[in-house]
Amino acid sequence: MKNIYRIYKCKSCKREMILMNDEVEKALNNGKYLSCTYCNCRHLSKEKETSDLRECMDHNAYKKIKGKVRQVHSI
Repeated sequence: MKNIYRIYKCKSCKREMILMNDEVEKALNNGKYLSCTYCNCRHLSKEKETSDLRECMDHNAYKKIKGKVRQVHSI
């Protein structure tokens, strides 16, 4: 089974982003590049690929704030 999600970690601000595998491949094949959504840094490290979104989120604590899921802190 093909993995659906990729986890990237910014080397500058140390935050994590969860991206869909197909969208990442399309962007990279079209000559685009990936950058951090928080600080616009292009230096990302690929942490993990998975097909379950819960696996991506299991090591952090999340809280619902005003209807949106927010990362509270790392455990």
